[in-house]
Amino acid sequence: MKLKNKLLLGAVSLFTLAFSSGCSSHEDALIIKILNCEDYIGESEFEFTYVNDQGEEITATYDDVLSGFSEYESEKLGKKVKVIYDTYDTNETMLSSLKTGKTQYDLIAASDYAIQKMMMMGMLQKIDRTRLDNYNDYCSRFLLDQMESITAEVPLADGKTSIEKMADYSVGYMWGTLGILFNPAKVASDKGLDEETVKFDMQSWHSLWDGKYKGEMSVKDSMRDTYSVGIMERFGEEIENALVASGCFELESGSYVLKEGAYTKALETYSAPILTEIFNRCDEGSVKQVQETLLTLKDNIFGFEVDSGKDDIVKGLIGMNLAWSGDAVYSMDRGENESEQIIYYSVPKTGGNIWFDSWAIPATSDAEHKAVAEDFLNFVSDPQVAAANMDTIGYTSFIAGDTVHNLVRQWYDPRAYAMFVYHEADWWEDSDFIYAEYDEEGEIIPDGYSYNEEGLRYQDGKEHAGEDDDYGYFDMTGSTYEEACVDGQKMSWEDYQTLYNEAVEEEAKEEGLSGEELAAYMDENLIAWDVVDLTYMFEGTLDIDEEPLGETPDTNPYLFYTDEYETIEDEESGESVTIGRQFYAQYPDMKMIPKLAVMRDYGANNKYVLSMWSEVKSNALTPGAATIFIVIIGVAAVIIAASVISNSIFHSAKKARHKEEEASKR
Repeated sequence: MKLKNKLLLGAVSLFTLAFSSGCSSHEDALIIKILNCEDYIGESEFEFTYVNDQGEEITATYDDVLSGFSEYESEKLGKKVKVIYDTYDTNETMLSSLKTGKTQYDLIAASDYAIQKMMMMGMLQKIDRTRLDNYNDYCSRFLLDQMESITAEVPLADGKTSIEKMADYSVGYMWGTLGILFNPAKVASDKGLDEETVKFDMQSWHSLWDGKYKGEMSVKDSMRDTYSVGIMERFGEEIENALVASGCFELESGSYVLKEGAYTKALETYSAPILTEIFNRCDEGSVKQVQETLLTLKDNIFGFEVDSGKDDIVKGLIGMNLAWSGDAVYSMDRGENESEQIIYYSVPKTGGNIWFDSWAIPATSDAEHKAVAEDFLNFVSDPQVAAANMDTIGYTSFIAGDTVHNLVRQWYDPRAYAMFVYHEADWWEDSDFIYAEYDEEGEIIPDGYSYNEEGLRYQDGKEHAGEDDDYGYFDMTGSTYEEACVDGQKMSWEDYQTLYNEAVEEEAKEEGLSGEELAAYMDENLIAWDVVDLTYMFEGTLDIDEEPLGETPDTNPYLFYTDEYETIEDEESGESVTIGRQFYAQYPDMKMIPKLAVMRDYGANNKYVLSMWSEVKSNALTPGAATIFIVIIGVAAVIIAASVISNSIFHSAKKARHKEEEASKR
């Protein structure tokens, strides 16, 4: 969750009960201390398969990631390990605490810039990557390259310094983007606008400064995140000119779109040397310019928020929010499933911030503890564990591989919902695909339905009395992600879309629809799946024959279908933009990747940015904050007049966004 500011009650040790009271089975266990942000580790039951020393394949069921690691260490590696797991609120608090030396840890998760700071302060030690087979095999090559490009000046024992790569001192954990989260229906209603206008405008950072959205948005009470948005606005024209000058992008309907085959060149000639330089400007002059821009922004927003924005937009308190991609997924899920609000997420067309959270080993950890810490890093870098983490957290793992690939398909690929029966429950977290029942040997118990090899029930196209599950128009038995099988006839998934649309039209006509009514129904119910290229994420991590790969999702597993993308056209200018929702937030299309930049540590210029942020925050109250202040004064007056003394303590609620485990486990 970008290790963001959170209102925490303090450090929490999750395993106090499990390991307290001097339990004899753990008296000789090695204690490993881990520090992370709250709600940032897998907490649900999951299956984990590994090969033991005898070459046997073992499948274990673990209650959660942390206890699973302890069990794995004992079962596979013969080590008794006791995990003490603490949390912190902000990177800055964590750094201050570590510098006191009062508490020492063997593993720390931190944001990219904090890792740089710790490297420069000599607080970290190098990680032995040769011990991290899972990370080496399954980490996204693109993300690893990004980490390789980030360096820091590390102090040496002889008083000299050495320029070192962040990738040698940390292991990637989660990543994401910063963008605009928005509810077009609410904003349109509040401001008397058309929803399509709102959707179109949110593809520009300038919408945050646009007077017609005054008072609709909250932004992060986070110096770095809000500063990055100020950079994109202040130097937006320069960025657009650089996009054109690079020769890697072409103007299509008002947006700069990556040219075919220009991905690598764009990373090398535009993203790395040009966009990254603009994005990391923190000299005194640039900071002053951004300060002016942010003061203007402050006049247009509702207010600043620490961690409430993702809930406020679901509650309808705000219509727009500057959000991290993982929080955006959380809000979109809740809005859709709890209050029937369709919320969107946008990384504007000129690009923005890509961030990383990584694991690091403090310099104070000795060789024995470091070895176990590296065992942990290898464990969480297994795609099975990465998928379990994603399932709890809702953020996007650095790790790819087949298990994560399958999870993403089940979450977002419309082929899954076309093939398999989906159970829509009253409570959204209980909604899931329908799985087979298994016997003790792991074989499917026959029940008259057809299942694939993972136990997912195929749609049969029939109506089942008293059941609300989706059995589809067709019998999809035998379908795969590579090929549809419709009523026994094999075809491409493109042909399936055509066939499905014909069935929709036929059904509508049978219901008596015609003319404009039929056209409106067809417009709402026809499918036309877009294709998203995630080669940057999954290339080289899947168990496939790499060559030859085709140009459709049927023939290339790095390509995904999506039914959530919307193309919005502005009638006046003729410009068009593409917006999306959960899939768009978690996995940007490959065409967007060269438009994203990492914001690095400010180094000696941090004083300018700190001064800027102090000026922005201390300026006059925003309209939203002023309103709240007036309300507070009014309430206080009533309380005094009535001679009532009342104190209330409000606590932030821990989010409870856990998917249920698969309906049946082998």
